[in-house]
Amino acid sequence: MKKIIISIAILLLVLTPYSMVEARAKNNNPMLKDIKINEKSIEPEFQMFTTEYVLTVGEEIEEVKIEPILDDENATVEVKGDTTLKTGRNEFEIQVTAEDGQAKQSYYVYITKGDRKQANANLKELKIENVEMAPNFDKDIVTYALEYPESLEQLKIEAIPEEEGTKVEIIGNENLKEVTQNIEIKVTAKDNQTIKTYFITAKKAGIEVESMKGTEPRQEESEPKRNTNSIFYMITVIGAIVIIVMIGKLVMERSKNKNEK
Repeated sequence: MKKIIISIAILLLVLTPYSMVEARAKNNNPMLKDIKINEKSIEPEFQMFTTEYVLTVGEEIEEVKIEPILDDENATVEVKGDTTLKTGRNEFEIQVTAEDGQAKQSYYVYITKGDRKQANANLKELKIENVEMAPNFDKDIVTYALEYPESLEQLKIEAIPEEEGTKVEIIGNENLKEVTQNIEIKVTAKDNQTIKTYFITAKKAGIEVESMKGTEPRQEESEPKRNTNSIFYMITVIGAIVIIVMIGKLVMERSKNKNEK
């Protein structure tokens, strides 16, 4: 009986480190912390919650290397798109899957090869009458937030492109809602291929909302999944302790019997 108990105790002690490893909850982080284009950080500067990037390159650039940098090294990433650039618009999707296999996030990179002026979809000015945006306008920042007076049903938005002849379309600026309204300013370059979108989250003054995140990707915030292996780990440890105590008692009783003899 004693040999059986000792064998079980050794087995449990051997399994304990493995159960500790398995008990770790897998991460649910599908985000990037940077994107490198031809070994240089992407421009405009990478922001974790900005999921679209628009670039232009000259005709001399024949190929591009896209290197996503994971925020969690245990996540996986896949880049979709032909890295051999054609003249005009080239689209790339970067798909990130969290370690848990459930949470996912996509980033998009649009690279236009050709005449930079023809492919320029930047705004040089974006302002709203009697309303301040945060942050202050910068052509490379595409996400903004603001509060507007309750009396307004429409914002007076002035969006001026860097290049004349560029098309600017404002979407979602009608019949402003009670809480928040997502407004898009879509800029189409003269090549009719390069498109850049600026996003504004507008909140009516005096209305309480939990957060204003603009058009950040909707990453569902969920607690890490409980791993059933953690229960096994607890049982393993407790069982090992109980068996070790039993062995200790047997050894003490045997020693006591020897002394009595």
